[in-house]
Amino acid sequence: MPPARVDPDRLRSLGAALEPLGECARDGAQELLEQFPEVGDRETQAVLDRWVEQVADLLREVDATATDLAGRMRVASLDSPTDPARPDDRDRVRS
Repeated sequence: MPPARVDPDRLRSLGAALEPLGECARDGAQELLEQFPEVGDRETQAVLDRWVEQVADLLREVDATATDLAGRMRVASLDSPTDPARPDDRDRVRS
C-alpha cells in the first residue's frame, strides 16, 4: 500500500518547529555543564557529576534528533507532489 499523501507545507512547518527545540536542548546542555554544582562530599559529588553528564548527554541527543528530523522533514516536503490530486511518478509506473 503506498504511503498517504502529506501536505508539503505541514512538513515544512513541522521541520521549522523542531529547529528551536534542538537549539534549546543544545543551549540547555551547555548551560548545565557551565553550572556544575560542587557539594564537597567525594561520593556524593561523583554521583552528582555522573547525573549531570547523563542529563547533558540526553539534551545533546535531543538536539541531534531534532536537527535530523527537521532536515528529513525539509527533504520530504521537497519530495511531496505539489498537487495532492495529481498522482506522482510511482503511481504512473505501476499503471
